[in-house]
Amino acid sequence: MKDLFLNDILHLSDEQISNSKIGLNMSWDGISHFTRWYESDENKRHTDFTYYSHQAGRKNFYRGEWCFGFVRLDGNPDKWLLISVGEIIDVPPKEKPGPCRHNELPQFQGLIGRLIICYHKGHTFGRYIFKMENIINDVKVSEILPNIYEPIKFNGFENVHLSFSTLKMILETERYQDYKAALKGVKGIYCLTDSKEGKFYIGSASGKDGILQRWNNYLDNKTGGNQALIELYNLKGDKYFQDYFEYTIIETFPKNTDTHKIIERENYWKDVFKTKENGYNRN
Repeated sequence: MKDLFLNDILHLSDEQISNSKIGLNMSWDGISHFTRWYESDENKRHTDFTYYSHQAGRKNFYRGEWCFGFVRLDGNPDKWLLISVGEIIDVPPKEKPGPCRHNELPQFQGLIGRLIICYHKGHTFGRYIFKMENIINDVKVSEILPNIYEPIKFNGFENVHLSFSTLKMILETERYQDYKAALKGVKGIYCLTDSKEGKFYIGSASGKDGILQRWNNYLDNKTGGNQALIELYNLKGDKYFQDYFEYTIIETFPKNTDTHKIIERENYWKDVFKTKENGYNRN
């Protein structure tokens, strides 16, 4: 099948392309920009981050330019969701940088929250605003959704595999009460995956609020009190856990299950994954 590229959908003229920027927004201060957009008021979405006036002292925008703002989706560093298209009407001075005032362009509103592109940004972490003419021929359309993108749905405990930012979104916002109720309703065995090093930690949740209670501990302090994870935290810092740790449910039990049985199953999975020899379990 022939690839579909961004301008096959946007139908921009050469002049419009040369007057446009693409914003590829990832995260700031441990919170993904997708989360900032998605969790904001549906009638007044937060998009200021894609219109920030300066970057490392360099001016990002000029009056009259168009900005196509995208946010990176969790789980795939090359997938980006369109969240805003605006025309710059005012740029703050370099001495007082901040969001540019802009007007949303109505002709593109039908694509907001629905258009997903595929583009490999690579290691240009310090850059997020690009001239459209420099990258548009490499930007492929992944899909156009029938409705606004929904990142998280509870599809059974066997399908719970979450990045740190997704776990944070579920546990700290009001939107996912059903998901939280499911985690609260069971005890279980879980796996923490260090996706950078390929190491695992096997743990169990047997408190009165089940897996929800235990995973809230990791949200608070990243380590859950585990000695090997504490040592990793002291070495790598908070951001390492935010960027590389994933949370997976392996096995669940009713709330009335005896704790001894859960510990037996925890030890079984430690042996299966060899997490004492090759992972972060110490006992």
